Amino acid sequence: MTSPTTRLMHLGVNCTEYGRHSGGWLHPDSDVSQMPNIDVYRHIARKAEQGCMDQLFVADTPVHKRGQLSVGPTRMDPIQVALLMAHETEHIGVVATMTTSYNDPYDLARRAASLATLTGGRAGINFVANSGDDVARNFNLPGQLSHDERFERYEEFLEVVTRLWAGAADGDHDAVPVRHSGRYFEVDAALDTRRPPLGRPLVVMAGSSEQSRDQAARWADAVYAAGRQLEGAQEFYADLKERAAAYGRDPDSLRIMLGITSFIGDTVEEAEELERTLDTLHARGSDTIGYLSGVLELDLSVFDPDGPLPFDELPQVRSSSVSQSELLTRMARELGLSIRELAFRAYAGGLFNMQFREALTPLQLADTMQEWFEAGTCDGFTVVAPIVPRTIDDFVDKVVPILQERGLVRTSYDDGPTTHAGLLGLQELDPRVPATA
Repeated sequence: MTSPTTRLMHLGVNCTEYGRHSGGWLHPDSDVSQMPNIDVYRHIARKAEQGCMDQLFVADTPVHKRGQLSVGPTRMDPIQVALLMAHETEHIGVVATMTTSYNDPYDLARRAASLATLTGGRAGINFVANSGDDVARNFNLPGQLSHDERFERYEEFLEVVTRLWAGAADGDHDAVPVRHSGRYFEVDAALDTRRPPLGRPLVVMAGSSEQSRDQAARWADAVYAAGRQLEGAQEFYADLKERAAAYGRDPDSLRIMLGITSFIGDTVEEAEELERTLDTLHARGSDTIGYLSGVLELDLSVFDPDGPLPFDELPQVRSSSVSQSELLTRMARELGLSIRELAFRAYAGGLFNMQFREALTPLQLADTMQEWFEAGTCDGFTVVAPIVPRTIDDFVDKVVPILQERGLVRTSYDDGPTTHAGLLGLQELDPRVPATA
């Protein structure tokens, strides 16, 4: 295939120590004798920059998932990991996930501005509204806020943080105090950090619900999206761009990065064997239907496991799994999956099952990415690697050269932008509060 477009595809990596597949740490290629293995993160960063990619993304959920047979939930502070990877590189941007549910706006604004300054403007923050009683108890609270309260706090949190960034001192002006009195926060403060390059870090979001889409259209510079089917990804892309325009924004000021998971092999058979091995490793002995029951908030053990999902009996999910439940339900409808099949997919691969997932050769993957990109599904892709470092190495060594040859991605950073926003083609960031701009 050849490229008829001059629009460049943006590329990022979802960074985890053993890969996003929940069976990755059990694979013989994974060395769990060192945990955490800092050298893995260093390798991912250097390899991604070798491929002239745009960003490295560090996900986070600040809770240990008890009772789950995996070392995957073991994490480190995302800002520290992002700073480590930025130190190993010279060009690529870094994005750290931070919760609005259990942080203080001043502290997060200060830490994020420091990250952006220390990286020379190569930083972004993925804001998430964490939920679940187990997370809340980690922060000295008896339980989670309601769904609506979490989203209200999220909005107010972003307003305070972005105002603090906008008021930070620069070379010509002292810091401007922010005075805010709201439902969740009382603030009378000015940042003691300098204003970072371009005024602030990138604001990154994710989520597919109506509320998440609307917030992203108002606030985000970049959005992490999921899409199993091309038509669904096209709808999400068009809808988010239209919502941004309705808020008076240039739709091109919002970058949508579609998650893509591929089990890469030199042959299809080799790729399928990797997928089958990882799925089997994690699902072995696990109650996959019990796991799906928790996500959908309905006891599925009373239904025929080889029958369809009982769509008419599914409750409206109000927990942290709302986006996951919506996407899994849609997957079951579109693919005609039985309860057993959906449960296996939901459990064996983790959240990336809601994203594009196929076992492909490098050429097939490049073809698919080009097809989806030119069909209007995204502005670029985030590689959600099933196993690390194998998938990252294969992607950079075998897939990126094909995309470069077709003129779809950059071939070097020479004489290009020096900030994270610049790499994504966002030359300026509005320092004002988007909700009131």
